[in-house]
Amino acid sequence: MNCDRLAPYYETLERLAFGSCLEQMRFAFLGEVAGAERVILCGDGDGRFLAALLRANTRVQVDFVDLSGRMIEVAERRVVNMGPSLRERVRFFAGDVREFQPQAKGYDLIATHFFLDCFSQAEIAEVVARIGSWAAPGAQWIVSEFREAETLLGRVWTRAIIRGLYAAFRVSTGLRVTRLPNYAAALAQQGYSVRIEKTKLAGLLQSSLWELRAKRGVSRRDGLAEETREPVAIGT
Repeated sequence: MNCDRLAPYYETLERLAFGSCLEQMRFAFLGEVAGAERVILCGDGDGRFLAALLRANTRVQVDFVDLSGRMIEVAERRVVNMGPSLRERVRFFAGDVREFQPQAKGYDLIATHFFLDCFSQAEIAEVVARIGSWAAPGAQWIVSEFREAETLLGRVWTRAIIRGLYAAFRVSTGLRVTRLPNYAAALAQQGYSVRIEKTKLAGLLQSSLWELRAKRGVSRRDGLAEETREPVAIGT
């Protein structure tokens, strides 16, 4: 999904639709990852999480990967305005994360905020495995995503919102995905287990902090890894 057309207006549109709720989900675990030293941010868009991370951690080095060149321009401008010393700690890469080649592996923090939902169920396992292969032992992974609420009534309205969002992004960015993938199962398959999770808007938004604990390729029956939700589809 390339957000070039939306880049100048993305933050405004987000705030009109959800207030500060998505931002609160992005920032939910900044305190828990304060010790991170090498970080990769995938699809971080306009760089609000990047800016918050740089402020919170004075030694972190960040690789920032996004498909949208215009989003990267917005993110880089945000960091430049914070001062040259912070800009020196970030490397920006424009391109598909599936084609990205890190200069060195060993990231101790991975963050994907409202990014994994851009991949289909057929793609998600490969994407998570590729990103996960760059992680250091014991790495942490922050995931923020939309999800269906757990109650019957909650599923009705959250599913409707998710369908509407997919339809809007199909028109504005050409996104072809129409279903939320089961990223939890893909993370568990790579040896990650969930440590903490937080939800907002009655379960529509979720942020979770995962940790690499088991050998990759061995599924863990832990936390969200047990969860198997039906994907959300936009009609037929």
